Amino acid sequence: MNRARILSTHEIVMADTLFKLYPNYKELEFVCIDEKCSVRMAPSCIKKRERRKPHFKKYRNKEHIETCEYATLNELYQKGKGGKLNKTQINKIGYPSVFNLNEDNSEAEAKKTSQARNNDDEGVTGRGGITKVYEFDGENLKFDRKNRVQSIDRIVDWYLGFPYNRDVEIEINGKKIPYKFFFKRIEGHTEPSTLQNDRIFYGRIMLSETNQNVFEKYSDSVFFTLLGFKDKSKNEIHNYSNYSIKIDKKSISKSILSKLKNKYNALFKEAFTDFKNELNETNVGLYVFVYGSIDEINDTILNVKQHHITFRYDEVRKTMNEI
Repeated sequence: MNRARILSTHEIVMADTLFKLYPNYKELEFVCIDEKCSVRMAPSCIKKRERRKPHFKKYRNKEHIETCEYATLNELYQKGKGGKLNKTQINKIGYPSVFNLNEDNSEAEAKKTSQARNNDDEGVTGRGGITKVYEFDGENLKFDRKNRVQSIDRIVDWYLGFPYNRDVEIEINGKKIPYKFFFKRIEGHTEPSTLQNDRIFYGRIMLSETNQNVFEKYSDSVFFTLLGFKDKSKNEIHNYSNYSIKIDKKSISKSILSKLKNKYNALFKEAFTDFKNELNETNVGLYVFVYGSIDEINDTILNVKQHHITFRYDEVRKTMNEI
């Protein structure tokens, strides 16, 4: 499980940030976030990644109560990683089925996000227990009744967390498309002609000094250089040209830009440190996901639309077809 509650303060904490926030975490006592359950939980793999990400686990002689909603959803999440969920299970978890692009103002998005966090009916509540928890939801927010979202974060979370269920559809601009066709990976030998449609494009970020402090390099733009590239003609000096992602600072609010900067810098530092110390896993990389379009002048640049960009230091598994 990714979350637990500190018994003495009732604060809900994430396993992957526990050591940073609480270096003395071994002195604390953790329990399940469902207060009706409150089974004792133990932090595991907190300091160092040992083929597993930081997480919380129950003690061997302890069990969640039968009605523990968090345990039920966590079990479905784990099952979704390794197999296909049925419609009933999918409906219990919920997933983003409508990507609403009508909101052009990123400040309004930030305001709505803030309101959702302060709403007792959204996501994890305080001492009143929990209403519904989505383990894959990094922002810890519940979808609205129609599972509509206005950012790509939770869309990306479903794509990463449920590789066997990417046949479910998402609606965008009135048209429906399966998740497996809504995402396009940018890797070696990727032709710009394959990046024309409105989709979420993603690729590994190059772990080098080129991508350090990218938010401070230019006054009006931010560039991320990818490992993915397009082939050049035989007459050119270099045989390939790397793709890059561009954020126009003027088209995004300062608050959203600051959040993106903090998230990126933290993930880049972790990934780059692992890379230099040879601790990185082969299948895990620093990825950028962006809903955007190819630049009209340079076809190796993808321009971010509105604020639709996010980062993950994770494994991106191939789409699994039902056997």
